[in-house]
This record gives sequence, structure tokens and C-alpha cells, in this order.
Amino acid sequence: MAPGRLHGTAAVKCGERDLGSMEYRVDIAPSGQASVVEFAHRLKAKDGDKLHLTLEDGSMLDCQVLDASPYCAVVGEGPYLDRRAGPR
Repeated sequence: MAPGRLHGTAAVKCGERDLGSMEYRVDIAPSGQASVVEFAHRLKAKDGDKLHLTLEDGSMLDCQVLDASPYCAVVGEGPYLDRRAGPR
């Protein structure tokens, strides 16, 4: 993934709970790694909850809620493509 800023609408889940679609912004480092996701508003999730985002382009991102802010820390590598969608 090219460095820069990614933004759009993501489908957000917290475990099995669907939190709906939310606008997001994330900065991508030259290495292709993201570190923090900023949402347009605070999420209906608790501090420390792990979220799964499916971005508009089909790539995915996992993150963890930070306090009562609209920010989440990226967990693991990301964004990444769905491995199940590729050839086997």
C-alpha cells in the first residue's frame, strides 16, 4: 500500500456486534503500515475493545479503542487483503 492518507467509510464490527458504517481517516507510513485510525465520531465501544474494519476497497484493518476518543490503535499489520478472497 502506498504511503499517504486513506479515508472513506468502513464497515465496523466489535466481535460479532455490528457497529455499522463509519467515516474514518488513517495515515499510511512509507512502509505501508498504519498506526492510528481516526473516526468521525466516538465509537459505541469500550476502551480496549478490538474492532474489525472492512474498508471500501475490500481491505481490512484491526484496531483497538483508545479511551473515550475517536481514535483507535492499529493492531498487527494493516491494511491487509482478505486471504479467503485470493486463489488457493
